[in-house]
Amino acid sequence: MKNRWFAKTAAIVCAVCLAMGVMSQTVFARDGASGTDGYAAEMPEATFVILDGAGGEDALPVTDNRQSVPLYSGGVQVGSCAVIDGEPYMGVAAFCQALGLPAQAIDNGNAVSLAMDGLLLLAQMGQAWFTCNERYLYLANGPQLIDGAVALPVEDLVKCMGQTAYWDRVQWTLTVDDTTVRPLLSGSDYYDEADVYWLSRLIFSMAGEEPLDAKVALGGVCVNRLGNADFGGQDNIYDVVFAKNQFDVVTNGMIYVQPDEESVVAAKLALEEGCDLSRGAFYVAGSDMGSGYECVAQLGGLRFFTAA
Repeated sequence: MKNRWFAKTAAIVCAVCLAMGVMSQTVFARDGASGTDGYAAEMPEATFVILDGAGGEDALPVTDNRQSVPLYSGGVQVGSCAVIDGEPYMGVAAFCQALGLPAQAIDNGNAVSLAMDGLLLLAQMGQAWFTCNERYLYLANGPQLIDGAVALPVEDLVKCMGQTAYWDRVQWTLTVDDTTVRPLLSGSDYYDEADVYWLSRLIFSMAGEEPLDAKVALGGVCVNRLGNADFGGQDNIYDVVFAKNQFDVVTNGMIYVQPDEESVVAAKLALEEGCDLSRGAFYVAGSDMGSGYECVAQLGGLRFFTAA
């Protein structure tokens, strides 16, 4: 499978990066500042803020039909991002270079690895996801090729690096206001092993032949039920999956079948906060569920519903 090939390639690339001695510091800043000099001692969540103006007579129209947007840091333009389908993208290596980050990137135009202390990012053209610190992050449009280099959405790049960025779609600027790197929490710390185990089995047993986005959306249905009183207020995936009379694959035993690699990837994607391809659905079926239910998404052969 392509995913298995990429995993082997990633391991090799990782070893090369490590051998080149790129792991040196814990926290990086463009000017070495920290604490009261504009860099908070705490480690806030990464944020990507879209500004569309505050309205009023002086408000400028949103200009989202351009093909590039300048990237600023510290009040100075440090680069330029391509705008693809309304979303800013930048080459992985170019992003780090623009912000002055001490990172090592290897990019062959098909796959890229980027390493710095506490952070390893791997992305491959043609895949609808990439990994950062063994976390799986969904890419609706996949990586893009810009000037021969693999590029990712800036929103995802700042998430991986724990930064905050502001995309002003009125003044048409993109600003990273803090270039300190706070690496994304690792997959081993973020994912609950039991949640991945049972969610991947649910996905495989119910949607093994479906495309990846349908698999991820199915996982999203299960995740959406966590803590929901209408489904028993369960706080873990196992209890959601095995709740009485909820999933036929539990009754027929298919839930115990070993999942394929893509189903495991889909489970991890679905467990990522903010990745809900089901659009808030609580139910999934292969056909219409009738009155009382609203179809909010249809992916592959699956339809996703909320209560009407």
